[in-house]
Amino acid sequence: MTPAAISVAVYGAYLLVNAIGLVLTPELPLGLLGLPFANEPWARLFGLLAGEIGFYFVFAARKGLASFFQATVYGRAGAGVVFIGLVLLHIGPVQLLLLAAVDVLTAIWTRLAISRKSAA
Repeated sequence: MTPAAISVAVYGAYLLVNAIGLVLTPELPLGLLGLPFANEPWARLFGLLAGEIGFYFVFAARKGLASFFQATVYGRAGAGVVFIGLVLLHIGPVQLLLLAAVDVLTAIWTRLAISRKSAA
C-alpha cells in the first residue's frame, strides 16, 4: 500500500473501532465525549453508519483508489471545522476537539502522503 492508502486505512480502522463501540455499548463512547445517552436507537444507527463508512475507507485503501483519498482529505478537514465550530458556539462539549484533532491530523497526513507521491 502507498503511504496515502495506509493513512486512509488507518482512519477507516478508527471508524470501525468507533462503530463497534457505538453499536455494542453506545453509553461508553458517548460518555467519554460528555454526550448524554438515551436508550434510543440513534447512537447505534450512527455507529452502523460509521462502520459502513469505515469499511469504504479500508476497501478504497486496499484497492488504491487515489481519487477517493483526495476526497477524504476535504471531507475530514470539513468535519474537523464543524466540530471546532460546535465547540466555539457552545453547541457541543469541548471533548469534540478530540474528534476534530483526529479528523484534521489524519487529513493532513493523507494530503502530505499524496503530495510526496506527486513530487516523486
